[in-house]
Amino acid sequence: MKNNIKAKDTMVIGAGKIGTIRAKIAKELSPRSIIYIFDTDFIKAEILAKEVNGVALKKLSAGLENKDIKNVVISVVNKFGKKLAIEAIKAGKNVLLEKPMGRNFSEAKDISLVARKYKKVFKCGFNHRYHPAILKAHELCKKKTIGELLFIRGAYGHGGRNGYEKEWRASKDLCGGGELLDQGCHLIDLSLWFFNFEEVKRSECFANPMFYPMEVDDNAFCMFQTKSGKVAQIHATWTQWKNLFRFEVYGTKGAIEINGLGKSYGIETLKLYKRIKPGAPPSITEIEFKGEDISWKSEWKDFLKAITRNKKSMSNENESLAVMRLISDLYRKNK
Repeated sequence: MKNNIKAKDTMVIGAGKIGTIRAKIAKELSPRSIIYIFDTDFIKAEILAKEVNGVALKKLSAGLENKDIKNVVISVVNKFGKKLAIEAIKAGKNVLLEKPMGRNFSEAKDISLVARKYKKVFKCGFNHRYHPAILKAHELCKKKTIGELLFIRGAYGHGGRNGYEKEWRASKDLCGGGELLDQGCHLIDLSLWFFNFEEVKRSECFANPMFYPMEVDDNAFCMFQTKSGKVAQIHATWTQWKNLFRFEVYGTKGAIEINGLGKSYGIETLKLYKRIKPGAPPSITEIEFKGEDISWKSEWKDFLKAITRNKKSMSNENESLAVMRLISDLYRKNK
């Protein structure tokens, strides 16, 4: 099957690493569409535009006023996400805003209200949901392969680099928070998704700088409990000297363990543990997902499908608002 998904033209705001990934995938999956690039650094916009045979814009307004542009991808520093998302939605565009949904719950709420009012498709960029091991685990949980869910444990981290405390992620004004917002928001999003976004009744958090001399957290240790008693325990860290991603889901009949995301995080694997009888070792089935990271493509396809069918996508304004509500609550309870 050829990659030729029907789509109107797309504008990518932000020509950095993630914006580049988004632009190339948008072009690959919809080759007849024009990809417009806007960045405050016009040279960067020109370079990326050439790579996707697109058009570099000197003014953001030129893209917002272009009626042929129906979809906007926003991949910028957190501080500017809210303003750009609202402007794009009001201009009649469908929006994919790279995670997180603003710097805090208040900003996320403002975005969600506008998305609902203007009835445009809004999606927060949580590509981890589309990793094959994660999708398989979610499918198994929905089928109750491991029974009723009990708890989740997750850990995600990397070791930063020299001068990390001087980068934009270390600024509370630019980011709104530290590692809890950066990689931790993926763990929060996945946990809430597996728990079917059940209401959270209790939460606790320790999130502070432990190693880097910065004003935001480089480590976040969090726990929350849903209304029915399910518990998630997560650790997001910038002092994980060897890159790590681990996500474990436990149920009454077994468990699922996911390790790796490919590349420096190691081969993406899923282990299914099924209880045979009380006290006996479980049966273990292991699946490896090798090859390129397909999560970005799968996420873009889901975004386009939601637009075509005029329906909510995964990580829509309601789900992403719930993620930001919990993160803001965790920061308030930081000890």
